[in-house]
Amino acid sequence: MKIVQIIFSILLFISLANSNLLAQHNNNLNNTTTYKKQIEDFRKQKDIDYMIPEKTMLTKELMEVFKGLKYFPIDSKYSIQGKLTRLKNLPIIKIKTSTGKVLDYVIYGKIAFEIGAKFYELSVYQSARLPEEKRKTSALFLPFTDQTSGDETYGGGRYLVLDNPERNYLTIDFNMAYNPYCVYNPNHSCPIPPTENDLPIKILVGELMY
Repeated sequence: MKIVQIIFSILLFISLANSNLLAQHNNNLNNTTTYKKQIEDFRKQKDIDYMIPEKTMLTKELMEVFKGLKYFPIDSKYSIQGKLTRLKNLPIIKIKTSTGKVLDYVIYGKIAFEIGAKFYELSVYQSARLPEEKRKTSALFLPFTDQTSGDETYGGGRYLVLDNPERNYLTIDFNMAYNPYCVYNPNHSCPIPPTENDLPIKILVGELMY
């Protein structure tokens, strides 16, 4: 009788464990589906906006043939946590633009992160004209190049805009990387990513060359 009870207990434990694993697997699938849908919905809305003259970044000629922006497949492994180290005294950096202008930014901080078991660091910027009291609540500008630049993606790099975290950690989602607007209209003056933000790897997500 005791042997039967022991066997029953073992079978019950295995059944519950498998149920928990299945529930966790389904939950992960649901989270992944929701994540992808949010990005897809954002991209669809962006395409719609680009067909509206008051919102578009396209030239009139491009608008006439526009059928949507192009992207790498969505990959959640490129949505990563980074550690932000804020700099003291906020050094000023002069960044050239696609039209030959030079804009003043401050290096707000450095973000350290890991991709594929290797660590990288990128600088984040804010306009030098931004009032000091607004810096902690204002977004962080992250222009970068990588080994897809000039091939699958625009040679002048891509951009991310990040929320400025209350503490020191934030999410960097390269799936949201987008082309500078000068790709679609040369009249836009787009900052060229500084060499310190050149990644020695391929970032195979985000917007493709149009």
